[in-house]
Amino acid sequence: MCENRLFRKLFSKKGRDFWKCGSCGFEMQFPLPSLEKLKEYYDESYVTGMYKTFVEAREMKRLTAQRRIKEILPYSRRGRWLDVGCSDGVFVETAREKGIDCEGIDFSEKAVAGARELGRPVLCGTVEDYRPDYHYDSVTGFDVVEHVIDPIGFLMAIHRLLVPGGRVCLSAPNQGSMICKIMGKRWYFYIPEEHLQYFNPSTLGRLLSGTGFEVVQCARTLKPLTMVYSLSQFKEYNPSIYFLLKVLVKALPRRLVEYSVPLYIGEMMVIAERRDGGN
Repeated sequence: MCENRLFRKLFSKKGRDFWKCGSCGFEMQFPLPSLEKLKEYYDESYVTGMYKTFVEAREMKRLTAQRRIKEILPYSRRGRWLDVGCSDGVFVETAREKGIDCEGIDFSEKAVAGARELGRPVLCGTVEDYRPDYHYDSVTGFDVVEHVIDPIGFLMAIHRLLVPGGRVCLSAPNQGSMICKIMGKRWYFYIPEEHLQYFNPSTLGRLLSGTGFEVVQCARTLKPLTMVYSLSQFKEYNPSIYFLLKVLVKALPRRLVEYSVPLYIGEMMVIAERRDGGN
């Protein structure tokens, strides 16, 4: 993004090395896994891992989708939408219920199979390889850009899929957030198995600018979470917080620990417009 090649190693976690650019502050894992290894991880996770827990949190996911639509609709173009990294298609279905012509794409066969069983219009594949015979007015990618091996190629593919003036809406962990600074390498978004790239508003803005977009909105975003779901996440990604939260969950009534509350957990929402002169 800034063309600097001088990175310093920050730390290792679960055998993976995390590095930081000495110029712009962008962080990433290196070496990166292959696409085949990532696909294998996600397909397995949807059957027996954390993504199975994610899919089963249906009400929480529905509330998240509703909140995201309300958040981005003032900045998005009506028309045809594509949700990239759509998982089992809850956002796609929620958008369609609100009269938006939305479809999804995900490269996990397990996730797509689950979506299709529920009648949701979801394709299996990567956005880089996707070649429809039409363009989209808006493309969404929630909690996705930090997962991709090549974020530049990822955004160039989205640029190609959008109409001139179309909008892309991305949510991602904010590596510049106070939560990240306080927690350091124990930050719960440093997930070795799947989070490969780490952005702050400046580096994500630079990435978007370099791939043919102009940022029109960047703000923190909240996510509805239950204590039960949070407990399952911290058990995997931050054992210290898990043990503290586990005590609290046991002490509270069931209806409280299953109640969804919108929380700021250190994520940002960035909306950008495709500049003219693109592909």
